[in-house]
Amino acid sequence: MTPLETILVVGIIFLIVLFMGHPLAFTLGGLGIIFGATLWGNPGVLNLFVRSTNNLITSIAYASIPLFIFMGAVLERSGAADDLFESMYVILGRLRGGLAITTVVICTLLAAASGIIGASITVMGMLALPSMLKHRYNPELATGTIMAAGCLGTLIPPSIILIIYGAQAQISIGKLFAGGIGAGLVLSGLYIIYILVLCLLKPKSGPAIAPEEAGRYTSQQKIFMAIKSILPTLGLILMVLGSILFGVATPTEAAALGAVGALLIAALHHRLNWQMVKETSFATMKTTAMIMYIILTASMFTSVFLGLGGGQVISSIVNGLNMNRWLILSVILFIVYIMGMFIDSYGVLLIGVPIFTPVVYALGFDPIWFAILFAVMIQMSYLSPPFAYAVFYLRGIAPKEISTAQLYRACFPFIALQVISLIILSLFPAIITWLPSKIM
Repeated sequence: MTPLETILVVGIIFLIVLFMGHPLAFTLGGLGIIFGATLWGNPGVLNLFVRSTNNLITSIAYASIPLFIFMGAVLERSGAADDLFESMYVILGRLRGGLAITTVVICTLLAAASGIIGASITVMGMLALPSMLKHRYNPELATGTIMAAGCLGTLIPPSIILIIYGAQAQISIGKLFAGGIGAGLVLSGLYIIYILVLCLLKPKSGPAIAPEEAGRYTSQQKIFMAIKSILPTLGLILMVLGSILFGVATPTEAAALGAVGALLIAALHHRLNWQMVKETSFATMKTTAMIMYIILTASMFTSVFLGLGGGQVISSIVNGLNMNRWLILSVILFIVYIMGMFIDSYGVLLIGVPIFTPVVYALGFDPIWFAILFAVMIQMSYLSPPFAYAVFYLRGIAPKEISTAQLYRACFPFIALQVISLIILSLFPAIITWLPSKIM
């Protein structure tokens, strides 16, 4: 068979096995071995497992993953999010859409403090959703805000997505972190603007809380609550990101600092005990094992895919397109988006980065800028049917009267906002590239 025919066979079989419901890790690893032994005809294909394992366990970049996951797991159980929501609730609640804006602000802080998407959506689903429904918010606005803002952890450092991207593409993780800050704040700002405009045009979508409820606290009490709740989390963010951006610590060292800082925050909230440490350690181990196994098997699959000529086939197809380089970039990003609708985000990274990075270099685009656009596409896939992971996260804790169809509909306005963010980041690339060029 020609390389093109071989790649078509690989792609079709991969999709069939994936849609049969098998776990992604086993699908990638198993098909990698089968394709390597048959289509590639390499009897030493199992050596890929050994080499991939060795590369994985000797890469210092991956050492930060369990530390950042542990930091996020501790913060999730520390009570910091509860205090943040309570203080922002009384400060912004008098605004139309104030509770939704509060949700976006807290999710932005949680993204910068942990980078774990599932944790942010789950925590805010438990804290913010009952309050918004109680105050007669439009259910689609309430749930959409939680799901979209909860996904900001794909962009805002310490993003696990950016760590894996940097390790795969051999790009400075610190520079990716610096680039992700601007893009994450653009998205956060777009969500807030959308909520304000919607509630201005349709006041019943997000009513303000009652004046007597907001008047329970004096101005001095509100200021004290805000300082008490925001300062510890903000201090942790500045300690972790500041140490990376100013070259004081590597991402791995900063992750260790963050883990210790999260434990101190848990102690301040009187939540630090052996049971909590035990639960967070087990949760960290399970999540890390899942991520690492996907990285391992995806590396095997990608190696076989490239060995079968997949990289050359895609490169020749893209280079053969008689189109402007921006149209080619749009095609690449659209492919990434479609992949993300059906494949886990880590699988998209580990399959897409080795294939598309050389093409992007050849087109002359900035690799840091493209990496952040890649992360935005992954964030969009979290909200996109059929496998909208954000919907599944929230479905587990949302009231039964909110249907799954409503959750899917709630995602569409925020997907449109993410498309707008892509246009803004393309028209003004300095939003991404300025900070890495100045600090790193």
